[in-house]
Parts: sequence; C-alpha cells; structure tokens
Amino acid sequence: MRPFPYFTFLRTRNFFHFLRRMANIHGVGDLENQGNANYGEYSALRGNQRGAFGGFPNMGRDPYAEYPRGHTPMAIQKRFPDICEIFAPWFHTRSVTFFLTMLEVTVYLVTMWVGHSFFDGAFVKGNESAGPSSKTLIFMGARSTPLIRENFEYWRLVTPILLHEGVKHLVFNLLFFSYIGYTLELRWGRLNSLLVFVISGITGNMLSTLGRPESISVGASGSLCGMLGANLVYLFLNWSLIPEWEETFEVCSIVLVLLLTFTLGDGTNDNFAHVGGFLGGIICGFSLVKLLRPEQERNKDLYRKGGMIGILIVWSVFFLMLYVVPLGP
Repeated sequence: MRPFPYFTFLRTRNFFHFLRRMANIHGVGDLENQGNANYGEYSALRGNQRGAFGGFPNMGRDPYAEYPRGHTPMAIQKRFPDICEIFAPWFHTRSVTFFLTMLEVTVYLVTMWVGHSFFDGAFVKGNESAGPSSKTLIFMGARSTPLIRENFEYWRLVTPILLHEGVKHLVFNLLFFSYIGYTLELRWGRLNSLLVFVISGITGNMLSTLGRPESISVGASGSLCGMLGANLVYLFLNWSLIPEWEETFEVCSIVLVLLLTFTLGDGTNDNFAHVGGFLGGIICGFSLVKLLRPEQERNKDLYRKGGMIGILIVWSVFFLMLYVVPLGP
C-alpha cells in the first residue's frame, strides 16, 4: 500500500531533502527588505517555499497572490508539506519565537537540575506531568499569591511564563507555540509578538493571583491564549482583506482551542490564567497588531493609545484588588 504523503519524508531521499530545507532557512532580518507588491515584506521566505521545496498545488498559479501585502497565512500552501512545515509553519531560527522556545527548554532543564540537586528530585511522585515538586517550582519563581501580596515579589507575575510543571506540560505548550508563533511573528513583527506574549502572560498571572490564591501556578498557557486573542483582533481589523476561507478557519480554530483548553484536563488547569491571558491579548492586540488597510492608518494612533490605556487600567485594578479584596481562606 502506498504510504500516506505526509510521512514520505522518512524515505532517504526526502530526509535529505528535509535537511536541505533546514539549511536554507531565512531569518526575519534577511527578509525585511526583500518584499514586493505580490507577496508582502516576507516574500523571500515565501519564494523559498515555492522554488526549492515543490510546486504549487494549483498548476503553477501563485497561491499567495490572493493575500494582501504584509499578511502571512497560517498554513504553507503546498500539497505535501514536510514535517517542519506541518508543526512549525514559517520556521526560522533568527526569530523571537525560536529564542523563546530555546529559553523555555533551558529554564526547564535548569529547574530539573535544581530539583535534583537541592530539593526532592527532578521527577517526584504526584506530579502527573513528570516534573519536579512544588517546592522546586516556588524556588524557581512560580506564581504564589501570599508571596506576591505579603512579600511584594511582583516578579512572580513574570517568571511563571518561563516555567513548566513537567515534560508533558512543556511539550504541549511548545508544540502549540511553534504552530502559531512563527506565523504571528511574521504578521506583527518581532517586538510586537514579544510584547503580546509577555503582556498577556503577566495579565493572565494577575487574574490567577486573584482567582486562585490558595495554589501556585506555572506555564506559558496564558501567553499563548493571549496570542490567540491578539490574532482575533488582527482578523477583526483586517477582515475585508484576508481571504474568507482563512478567516473562517482561524476563527473556528481559536474557538476550538479555547474550548479544549477550558474543558480538558484533570481539574488542575489554571483557567483564570487562560482567561486573563486571552483578554490581555485582545486589549494589547489593538496596540500591537498590524493594520493592512492603508485607510486605517489614521486610526493607528487611536488603537495604540486605547490598547495601552486598557492594559494600564487592567493592571491598576489588579493591584487595587490585591490589597483591598480579602483573598484566600
């Protein structure tokens, strides 16, 4: 029986084809000045996908011609994408997404070493994600409401973004981040993507601090939900320019991912962080996502100021409630 096309990369010829593809990856800095009217500012990367790694699925017609300048589709338009293009579309090493991925892995390895060397082990019983104990996570910077409120350790609103409770937690988050991160970075730019990731994560940890004061939490899930929220704003602001099928696909995907995030799990999921991150991504998305329609440029300052004011209001309300509203048992 003929093997399923997605897995033909396992053959020797296609394996070396995959290695050549990895060796020819462009960084964002190499692409910013190579745009044209048909493909947008990242046309060099799209050209790399066209010429070197297979033809178009529609008899030679450019599948990217229907997209507006500056927009990058979520999926690479090829009939038989390789394994990297399936799980990490538009992968490139000189990117914020790749840097954050390596940073998350490095911090996790350090956490495992700290747990093994100074606490009760790198893998402990009771941690279903295969990871260290809560003592290790608290030492490394997990979110803890008493420590934030009473000891003024506000840095614990940031550090949980880089921490994970175990291997399973890390793998799921990084797989999802790889699938959306590179594409959204090409859409919005390096700095804007980084700001959405960090601001959403902080906002999610703030709501988690108020909503789950009795527990600790770690993970980048709030940041990832924030990127989905910001992408929803991006689709809303550029609705008339993006192809209808892609808008429908992405909106349905966002809804499905959010439903799975809030409903699956063993009851330990921090949905307060998910909701807070999603709302934070929507608010800061108005300031940070790209506007594709030239006539919207006159509203750019309004959106930017509105998003910044919105985030400042949310954060101010958090600190007010942290010290005014009674928390915990």
